Amino acid sequence: MIENVTQLYASLHQLSSFADSLEGLRRDCADKNDYRLFPAMSEGYLTHIRELNEEIRAYLRQQPEITALAGKR
Repeated sequence: MIENVTQLYASLHQLSSFADSLEGLRRDCADKNDYRLFPAMSEGYLTHIRELNEEIRAYLRQQPEITALAGKR
C-alpha cells in the first residue's frame, strides 16, 4: 500500500519498468515471429501492472489534492 508521495513515485517508476519489460518481451517475440509463449510469459508482468495500477489509484483516491494538481498541468 502506498502511504506517501515518495512511495507513489517509486510505484510509478516500477509501473513504467514493468511496462517496458512487457514491451521488450513483445518485441522479442515479434523478432522471432513466435508468440506461442507470450501469454504465459507476460502474465507475471500483467499481474504486477494491475496490482500497481490499483495501488496507485487507491492512493490517489485518498489524496484529492494530488489529483487536482495533476489536472492543472
